[in-house]
Amino acid sequence: MSADHSRVRRACPGVAAPMATGDGLLMRVRHPIGGLDARQAETIAEVARRFGSGVLELTSRGNLQLRGLDAAGLELARAELEGAGLADRDPAAEAVRNVLAAPLTDIDPEAAMDVQPVARDLVRALGEHPRLRALPPKVGVVVEAGGGLPLDGVPADLRLEACTALGGVWFRVALGASSRTATVLGWTRAENVVDVALAVFERFVALREGDVDPPGRLAGAVARWGPEALTPPGLERVLPGGDWVAARIPEYADAGMGTCLNGRAFGIAFPFGALRAEALQGLAEHIRAHDGRLRLTPWRSLLLTGVPPVEPDRVAEWGGVTDPDDPRLAVSACIGQMGCSAGSTATRADAERAGVAACGLLAGGGQVHVSGCDKHCGRPANAQVLLTAWEGRYELSLQRAPARWETVLTRLAPGQVEPALAALDAIAREEGGGHESGLEALQRLEGTALTRRMNAMMNNGDPA
Repeated sequence: MSADHSRVRRACPGVAAPMATGDGLLMRVRHPIGGLDARQAETIAEVARRFGSGVLELTSRGNLQLRGLDAAGLELARAELEGAGLADRDPAAEAVRNVLAAPLTDIDPEAAMDVQPVARDLVRALGEHPRLRALPPKVGVVVEAGGGLPLDGVPADLRLEACTALGGVWFRVALGASSRTATVLGWTRAENVVDVALAVFERFVALREGDVDPPGRLAGAVARWGPEALTPPGLERVLPGGDWVAARIPEYADAGMGTCLNGRAFGIAFPFGALRAEALQGLAEHIRAHDGRLRLTPWRSLLLTGVPPVEPDRVAEWGGVTDPDDPRLAVSACIGQMGCSAGSTATRADAERAGVAACGLLAGGGQVHVSGCDKHCGRPANAQVLLTAWEGRYELSLQRAPARWETVLTRLAPGQVEPALAALDAIAREEGGGHESGLEALQRLEGTALTRRMNAMMNNGDPA
């Protein structure tokens, strides 16, 4: 393997710059705005089979990863993906192409506008802007417009959120976190939003150049220098009528599973985001017969549009899920030692046991993530219980506030994960008493007391 591909901990691998992992090279196809047509989906499936292990992964940024590639076939694999319009030859241009667009605004009558052209223009502009090659590799953008499948809960560094206001379409420009908690810089018309986004990033790059320890994300820049330092001129600071985006954020949104968006789409999720090339090939054949498309989402699912629903037996054969309440979807995990040299545990097997043990807690809206190391690859934004492996054992932590975790158990052997989460579930049900969710109840409990109770229950002692 050449030195170019030996950096195991590379932050954001792409097609032009793959990453070495425990099961070979990993290529990441950046989010295809507007989805894949049948030819593109078949190309990815064929590349995964011919040059890799046949294992594919959907990511929380709407990307698609190919695992287990061999260096000998790398150039041929790249050529196939580039020929299908799925990759850049220039690694620097590819590295800044981290733009996630709401998947269905072109067919959603409730969306403020179709944001896909805006997202494509932004991708093009980022790639053509030499100064922005200095952006940190994980900096990403969400472009959305409300509607039936909003991205209000999907985290991003820069949020461009279209809404209908004052007789036209405006974009709210905000930094970090979710729509509810982001720092709002201001408002701009649709025709100016790409220039505004570039100006925000230019300010971020300039601020980082003058700092000895620069923040890697825009939320960190806000914390250090304040929002004014990142706000370009020309933004409307407020709009008459208040925050039109905040006013439209739904309490509950369609999960995009099974038949959704009033029959305009059909969603299939995959536990851990993992699917085989054979499944993608089958999906490609399904959309080819009807000239449909496959849209990639940040929920590790695929949305089929322009086609009839897939038969349940076929979904099951491919390992897919169409029930939003399926407990397998409440547990996530990185690939662990099976495919990563940094992983020290069989994370996905442990995650399956975790889901069974904590089914009550998860039914109340919880999410458990199992990570094979402290990098926490693939951890979803709504994870509230975290298992982190250290040399073959786990730490169990609870999220107490955004980005603040508290460890309550340490040195858990994989076989102790199930009883530990069963104890956590039992305490949550006991404390909740039917008046609040188990997760809300756990937030009230002091960490040391929770640790003591969990240990007592796991050792068959008195939990009190």
